[in-house]
Parts: sequence; C-alpha cells; structure tokens
Amino acid sequence: MAGLTKEIIMRTADSLFSEEGIREVSIDDICRKLGISKKTFYQYYAQKEDLVADVVTNNVRKKKDEFDRIVKGKDIVQILKALFSMVNRKKTMVKDKRMVKDIMKYYPETFTKHAEERGKAMHRFFVDRFREGMEQGLVRSDMDVDGVQLLICIMHEGMIDYLDGSGHVEGVKVSFKSLAAAFEDIVTRTLLPPKGFEEYSSLTNDKNS
Repeated sequence: MAGLTKEIIMRTADSLFSEEGIREVSIDDICRKLGISKKTFYQYYAQKEDLVADVVTNNVRKKKDEFDRIVKGKDIVQILKALFSMVNRKKTMVKDKRMVKDIMKYYPETFTKHAEERGKAMHRFFVDRFREGMEQGLVRSDMDVDGVQLLICIMHEGMIDYLDGSGHVEGVKVSFKSLAAAFEDIVTRTLLPPKGFEEYSSLTNDKNS
C-alpha cells in the first residue's frame, strides 16, 4: 500500500476495534482491511499489543484535546452545560465503554498506565473548578466537592452500563433521552445554588431560542 504510515494503521485498527471489539479483531483482519501483507504490518508493529497501546494513547490524547477545547475560558456552569450536551452522544458513549472494557480485560497494563493518570487529572480539574464555583457563588458552598465529583463519575458510568446492557434492571425500560435528562437534572439541581442554576437555565434557554 503506497503511503502507508503508522497513523493509517492506527486509524484503521481503531475503527475495527470500535466496531468489532479489540479481542475479536486480528492482525489478519487489519491487514485485509488495509490491503497489505502481515510482513508489511510487522515492519511497523512487532505485535498486536504494541498497536493497541498506540491506539489507546492516541485516543486519550484526542479526548484530552477535545476536552481542553470545550472547557477553555468557561466557568463551572458553562462547563457543565457543554459536558451534558456531550452526554447525548449515545452511540459514541457505548462504543467507548466497550473498548475500555476490552482494554481492561485483555490489556490491563495498557489500561492501568492511562486510566490512573487520566482519572486523577480529571478529578483534580473538576474539584478545582467546583471550588472556584463556590467562590463565585455558582456552586453550593456546603458540598463535599471530592465526594460530588466521585458520585457524578459513578452515575455517568452506571448510565453507560445501562445503555450497553451490563447494567440492565429487570422490568425497567427508560429511553436514553429520559435517562440523560434525569442525570442532568439531578446533578445541576443538587450542585448549583439559585445563582448558578439561573445561569445554567439561561444557557439552556439560549440554546433553545
């Protein structure tokens, strides 16, 4: 294949991993998709594990760049509004969750390398933003921000588990739209005082107008 690069191999593998699952996709599948031989593949990657590590690293970087772009110059209320709009990406959320589960199960070292560092950074970012929000009167001053941040993460993960079937509750069916709206309502009404909720509501009204 003319012009073959590691970037092209990564993008192709990432697409296949997202659609089929990391475990199910073989080197043969990747080579077939690219139209190359395994000999050519091994000129770039010695083993599948190295490719998975590169795909994960690349995805973490892209998500960090997207997150940084979304939150730049925003207060905590504006950040919450932007992030809750992302929660509506049902298909993307489920695919991301499935890939994470595959990495946790089959490539634990790769998962641990990125998850711990990224998790701590995200937790610290939101705790700091919540405290800034308290000083600005946008977040309730009586909240345990570490506990709130952890609870939001647990609720978010639980919602994704429900969507992909691993968190199924027998006899209970709720649409994704209703679930996302309830999640947003619980967090904002619990976390924001009147001043913060008024700003949040104005952002919602501006979007709908």
